[in-house]
Amino acid sequence: MHPHARYVYNTPLMGRLDGKRALVTGAGDGIGRSIAALFAREGARVAVLDINPTAAEETCRQIDSQGGHALSLAADVGNSAQVAEALTRLGHEFGGLEILVNNAGISRRALFENLSDRDWDDVISTNLKGAIHCTRLALPLLKCQPGGKIINIASVTLSHPSRRLSAYSATKGALASLSRSLALELGPHSICVNYICPGYIRTEMTRPFHSRWLFRKYVEHRTPLGRFGEPEDVARVALFLASPDSDFVTGAGITVDGGLTLRLS
Repeated sequence: MHPHARYVYNTPLMGRLDGKRALVTGAGDGIGRSIAALFAREGARVAVLDINPTAAEETCRQIDSQGGHALSLAADVGNSAQVAEALTRLGHEFGGLEILVNNAGISRRALFENLSDRDWDDVISTNLKGAIHCTRLALPLLKCQPGGKIINIASVTLSHPSRRLSAYSATKGALASLSRSLALELGPHSICVNYICPGYIRTEMTRPFHSRWLFRKYVEHRTPLGRFGEPEDVARVALFLASPDSDFVTGAGITVDGGLTLRLS
């Protein structure tokens, strides 16, 4: 784990998610782990879903060590049968669900002309179909209680694309559009659907960027707040969208990039 990748929060416990049940996908590390840890700290029971069962169990151990309650689920979000099995177990263990965070995502960094069919299938399966599968299969649980929250993790690349990230950008753009459509459809069920657009966040996926001193300094120089983001920067925004504080917010996208895209506009 990078020394800056903190998953222990020192802010006062507010209990903003007391009594809530949450599912966070791709929660074995990075942004997903940070969201799961913060949700648990704020009183939620958290289902930690990841394709890597060892990583999911490690997140659960961290949550348990801080006095939280977590359930480890192993599934490939691109596989609807595996997701259905995981949601069935969640229903049995938790008895319901109020919060879904679709965070699982992968990237294939290559020029468009060099991306294979397999590359496109893998990225679409995880980043877009994964969110579709999890949302569709979680809806029966979410509809049981008013005030459900769906939070999708998109990216600033949907409005500020980068070279060699066409597949990733395409799926994140589609995920943002899906979020807005679902906000319209699910509003009558009192379910809010929003999305977050992180910029450069210090995770394993962005290691090729933040591990290069020159590129890191370039990003820090171009970012008004002067640094790379940390996973907990995104987690705190996810907490707002999961809490009652955002009960009249739906169909919205929140950019979490330290102001970087202001300089790129």
